[in-house]
Amino acid sequence: MTISFKKSRDFIIIQLNGSLDTKLIREVEEDFEQILSQYPTMNILLNMKELKYLSSSGLKTIISLRSVLNDSNLELRICNMGRPVREVFEMTKVLQFFKIYQDEESALLAINELDLEDMD
Repeated sequence: MTISFKKSRDFIIIQLNGSLDTKLIREVEEDFEQILSQYPTMNILLNMKELKYLSSSGLKTIISLRSVLNDSNLELRICNMGRPVREVFEMTKVLQFFKIYQDEESALLAINELDLEDMD
């Protein structure tokens, strides 16, 4: 499992690569904590294009990230969710609690559209 990230306007885009399973949870939680402490006022877009497997423990970590962001009035969005990962979200009935986009471009376009609406 590798994590990389980049900054794009009001969002940090985190790229998840590989498998997010029980044995890697602590490492991923530490990476998320480091990103949150480095960018405490930034929303997060999780790009799951290269995420091949998500365990229930991995899902719990993503739900925890969403909770931390929500407590700070920030957002977590997800894009490029593959079928196996989506099935984990669907089976556990948590899909409805996330903003999911087909790809990074559409997620960023939606973000930009919201910014324009706020200006009206």
